[in-house]
Amino acid sequence: MAYVVVNKQRPTTVNDAKEWWGLTDHAASHLVRLLAVCPGVAVSSGRRSPERNRAVGGVAGSLHLEGRAVDLTGTRRRLEHAAWHAREESRTPGRTGPQEVLMESDHLHLGW
Repeated sequence: MAYVVVNKQRPTTVNDAKEWWGLTDHAASHLVRLLAVCPGVAVSSGRRSPERNRAVGGVAGSLHLEGRAVDLTGTRRRLEHAAWHAREESRTPGRTGPQEVLMESDHLHLGW
């Protein structure tokens, strides 16, 4: 299953994020919380099949394969803002922030 979604790039509930992007409960809850405070970014990729992962140049063992990663698009400034918020989750007591925060040339990759 490729989990390609059209016009549903900003889920507002955990169930939407799980259904639309094939995310785990944990990743979906972080994504929804992040999108609520980071306007101007959208999800471009969530869970991937091994075939889709290879086709887009994903690494072996990618968290996308487990539904634990998303790629976000937006302006560079908006993506940097989202990356800052994601990193702050790691510093908040009782919260588990992302394992991966990678700013790529055209997107932000987050993995939980």
